[in-house]
Amino acid sequence: MSAGFTRDAGRGVTRLEPHYQTYPLKIAKTFDFGGQLGVYLMDASPGIIAGDRYELDFRFGEGTKVFLTNQSYTKVHPSRRVEGEELRPGGQRQRLILENGAYAEVMPEPLMLYKDAHFSSETDIGMAAGSSLFLSEIVCPGRTHRGELFQYDTYRNRMEVTYDGELIFSARQRVVPGRRRFQGLGGWDRYTHLGSLYLFTGRLTAEHGELLRERLEAWAPSSSGLWAGASLGYKHAVTVSVMGERVYQIQRVLEEAWALLRRELFELAPLAVPK
Repeated sequence: MSAGFTRDAGRGVTRLEPHYQTYPLKIAKTFDFGGQLGVYLMDASPGIIAGDRYELDFRFGEGTKVFLTNQSYTKVHPSRRVEGEELRPGGQRQRLILENGAYAEVMPEPLMLYKDAHFSSETDIGMAAGSSLFLSEIVCPGRTHRGELFQYDTYRNRMEVTYDGELIFSARQRVVPGRRRFQGLGGWDRYTHLGSLYLFTGRLTAEHGELLRERLEAWAPSSSGLWAGASLGYKHAVTVSVMGERVYQIQRVLEEAWALLRRELFELAPLAVPK
């Protein structure tokens, strides 16, 4: 899938340009979220099947304002059909380009890793000076209601961000549950779900990091069963991380952080997104 967004200066609105998509992915009808274009991605399949690879390419033109999400969880199915079969990993690659003054929020629903799933995610982000990007992700350890808990094969995640031609953020994660017991000291402890909210913008200061840490103590106290933290990156970046055992609890904390940063840095009210 490949899509671009441009700003109609005369009408002061963001438009979705003609785009390319192939089954099972498509873009549903867009919506106006108070001057910000709301875009929903649809997946007509039951999820990412063994060997599937999704390619997503988005370009946010100068001065555009876009909120991008999907309709439901991204479900990663087993990467082998029968026991002993050769592994056929699934994957997703995203490429996001933001031009000067672009403002984008890419907030997908959680990622669900089924038993025997092998999934690799790659995200490359190129930002011009003056652009801003919110990005979130939540990773689930399996269908816990069916007793799946870290029974997937492998989860890999890579993300790199350049801002005005300079690499400002690089992260890599590799989780192979069968190779070690990482639910303990030095690992994930008792937690099962991991959520992250990223903001990349030239407007960030050290005070914003301190404000987030202060508020996180109220949003995720020790009695809540959550662990939460915020850290500033090398330049133009902040990450909010939340670990817990329930998706809705993690989502609530990330939404509070998102609303705070929207208000403090961009003077925007919280965004209510119908699903």
